[in-house]
Amino acid sequence: MKRFRCIPLILFMFLICVFWTRVEAQPIPSPHDTLFVTASIPYEGQHGNGEAYVYLADSLGTLTNPVIAVEGFDLDNSWDWDELYNHLNKENMIETLRSEGYDIVMLNFTDATDYVQRNGYVVIELIQQVQSAIDTTATLVVAGASMGGLCARYALAYMETHGLEHRVRNFISFDAPHHGANVPLGVQYWLEFFSGLSDAAAEMLDRLNRPAARQMLVYHYTMPPGSTGEPDSLRAGLLADFSSIGEYPENLRKVAIANGSGYQLGQGFAPGDQIIQYEYSEPLTTIRGNVWAVPDSSEQMIFDGYIRIIIIPTTLSVTVSGTQPYDNAPGGWRASMADMDSTEAPYGDIIALHDNHCFIPTISALAIDTEDLFYDIAGDPDILSHTPFDTIYYPAANQDHASITAENAQWFITEVRVGATGVPSARGPLLPDVMLYQNYPNPFNPMTTISFTLPEKARVNLSIYNLEGKLIKVLIDGMQNEGYREITWDATGSRGNPAASGVYFYRLTAGNRTLTKKMVLLK
Repeated sequence: MKRFRCIPLILFMFLICVFWTRVEAQPIPSPHDTLFVTASIPYEGQHGNGEAYVYLADSLGTLTNPVIAVEGFDLDNSWDWDELYNHLNKENMIETLRSEGYDIVMLNFTDATDYVQRNGYVVIELIQQVQSAIDTTATLVVAGASMGGLCARYALAYMETHGLEHRVRNFISFDAPHHGANVPLGVQYWLEFFSGLSDAAAEMLDRLNRPAARQMLVYHYTMPPGSTGEPDSLRAGLLADFSSIGEYPENLRKVAIANGSGYQLGQGFAPGDQIIQYEYSEPLTTIRGNVWAVPDSSEQMIFDGYIRIIIIPTTLSVTVSGTQPYDNAPGGWRASMADMDSTEAPYGDIIALHDNHCFIPTISALAIDTEDLFYDIAGDPDILSHTPFDTIYYPAANQDHASITAENAQWFITEVRVGATGVPSARGPLLPDVMLYQNYPNPFNPMTTISFTLPEKARVNLSIYNLEGKLIKVLIDGMQNEGYREITWDATGSRGNPAASGVYFYRLTAGNRTLTKKMVLLK
């Protein structure tokens, strides 16, 4: 019987891309030091461990102003210091921080697919090691991307409820699944169905069954299939443990960055749409593996599988109802279907009818207290009352999960500076009363006026973005005095080129506040 020699590669690409982002080869500096970390607190009788790679600030010879970066879900635990550094240094983010006097401490879990709680205890141990190495009056920043954001959140909340000093001034969550992650349920069944044709495919399926994946996914496949989308039982245990420690830490500044749209933009297809088409037929061989997005409450087939290679056929059909439309929701996306499409199958062609799916819903990354996946985050003037975070960042358009862009990198750097001492770039207090007003006229052609109010003198950036999140023009970038300010935009780009008709966003960053509003150019 002909085996699916290419299917393992498809699955490997799919899973690697789902849980982390791609890494491009660049010259990477070696760490100044490596800390070996074993948690003092066991989980389910076992102690987690990891390594922390220390990159000192350019101007310092000892650990002084640390920023701890916690890694996310690492499918095969293959990431090392070079991959971590390369990812975090997109848009020169790490080098900028080091040039400003901050040390970077990157935590690499020995098993980054293990229980969130077990790896959370590793984060606690690292925080305590870093504390012992710096001045007793110094504070630190803890940032976690993807699953790392959950581990860091658990660690800090646990420390506070158990009387353990953390001296963390800022916790930055980067596209972390606080309300769960999503891999299309139909794709999970596709994976399970075809795993019987390959040992490597079965191994990849086993990765989806690792504790962290089972804890994070809002819908996890079951065998036999259920009639609705349900999480694995491990997820309930994680949520209960978070509840027992107060959900979130309180004695610090909490910041959330999302890669998903805050403007209700989906992934380009509707609930229940077919997303994978895979069909092959000849006299002795018939293969079928079609996948549909989960529906919005209604009953819908999400997987139809059929394999007949001479012998008796194997079939699997999965229909669900009562689901939420996670696959097409606003959120940080993964190009899982496109990756499957790009790999040659031994029988026929796997066709991606849509390239991307929502992986981390925007409302999950920002921990918004709603079940509405399409909640109008940008349109809610009181959005911070609906999240435990003190400030949040989201783009206009959906972005690749955990991707670092010019805009969110600058926002991240600004948040690291908040409350910092002993570094030249340390910023002053927050500006809670910054006001950004609706432009007038709106819609407009060819000019409109944007106005804002500052409670005190502050560094201000006012920029225009298009619907895809691309920077069109910087209107203000520098110090501004307190009071009312207004500026006119003439609907041109940075090179004087005329902007096309459409929806645009203007974003004001003043001190440590970021506000965004929408406007429409009609020609």
